[in-house]
Amino acid sequence: MHIEGTYEFEASQQLVWDMLQDTEVLGSIIPGSKGLEEVEPNKYYTGLAVKVGPVNGKFEANIELADVNEPDDYRLLIDGKGPAGHVTGEGKIRLEHADGVTTMFYEGDAKIGGKIAAVGQRLLDVAAKQIAKQSLKKLAKQIDEKIEEEKA
Repeated sequence: MHIEGTYEFEASQQLVWDMLQDTEVLGSIIPGSKGLEEVEPNKYYTGLAVKVGPVNGKFEANIELADVNEPDDYRLLIDGKGPAGHVTGEGKIRLEHADGVTTMFYEGDAKIGGKIAAVGQRLLDVAAKQIAKQSLKKLAKQIDEKIEEEKA
């Protein structure tokens, strides 16, 4: 499964970067996340509850940030397992700033197996895009709130 896209934030690149490094922020924007726990620098653990079509799944996932190049880009490595299946994936996040807007470019590939994969590739693609869209909207809201907080 492949996903890619862009998202624009009306914020500085450094602020967007900082929010992407904040475990509380990330844990709150990932749909179904039970929060992120840092197990060592740039390595995290989370519990996830995911619903794709008729299949509900709980996963335990390890997430690693690799090739971190602050405040421009990093790779994201994911390895998750649960009764409904497993997922491994790799993605890349890149930020660029121009004219008061920071654009996030994201792309990733995931391999999914088990019961959750039985729902079919098309449904998985739709679910992945929805999860990305929901997460980015929540991140934008958190960034806007941070900007308002700093103004006060």
